Amino acid sequence: MSAQTLLVVIDPVTDDQMALRRAVSLALETQAQLHLFCCTYLTDDEMGSFSSRKDAKHTQVTSTKQWLEELAEPVRAQGIKVRCEVVWNQKWEVMVAQSAGRIGAKFVVKTSFKHSKLERALRRTSDIYLMRTSPCPVLLVKADDDWQNGIVVAAISLEDGQSSHDQLNNKIVSQAQQLANATKAELHLVSAVHHSANLRDLFQLTDSDDHPPAEMVAQRFGVATNRVHLVDGAAIDVIPDSVQKLHADLLVMGTVARTGLAATVLGNTAEKVLDQLSVDLFSVS
Repeated sequence: MSAQTLLVVIDPVTDDQMALRRAVSLALETQAQLHLFCCTYLTDDEMGSFSSRKDAKHTQVTSTKQWLEELAEPVRAQGIKVRCEVVWNQKWEVMVAQSAGRIGAKFVVKTSFKHSKLERALRRTSDIYLMRTSPCPVLLVKADDDWQNGIVVAAISLEDGQSSHDQLNNKIVSQAQQLANATKAELHLVSAVHHSANLRDLFQLTDSDDHPPAEMVAQRFGVATNRVHLVDGAAIDVIPDSVQKLHADLLVMGTVARTGLAATVLGNTAEKVLDQLSVDLFSVS
């Protein structure tokens, strides 16, 4: 990965910045620079102790910016370039997506916590909002441990006749390969498949040799055959199980944006497996 900017979402209600620690580790390995982003806002009641709304905003933004600079100081001491941005707004997840586009972020890094069953059912979380709307990939940090096992898993879809899936697969594997190269990890491909899947037609192969399915996938995406895992079953079950069995450090998945009723009812596989994971999720759209 060439030097790029990683946008790190700083949580203003805690001193435990898990996303920042992950971003620092990646920046040291990739020579990326960091953009620390934090949204702040005060309710009407909280602003009551100030002389005016303008004074409240100025005081809050200034103190938050000072806090970000304090967080940035030890990071800069490690030779990493760091910029800080504070935005006054209630809708912080919207502001994150806008900032990522504005600065041309390579990807967003955000801490992810387990959601309630109701939030998952309604797809109303900041994680899901960013997965659907961010102009760049989103790394949701689920684990505080270092990536020690050296395994990156990319989950791909091998559905017949879906050109959009093929395009997304290319993005998923490309991003996963870049992350694997940067962290000196092995890239493994996982896909939930049905026995009726016709990979020869899907990959538009014209040679007459009868290659095993895993070999066809390996050749198509440029990975070793023994790192291709085609498992019969539903993706929502196959992917988390494969991540656990492979002792992966990171899962790379694609997400397909939906709006309206479809978004509420269907979601997508990445959203559905998010809370089943104990490892970081890198979401590509």
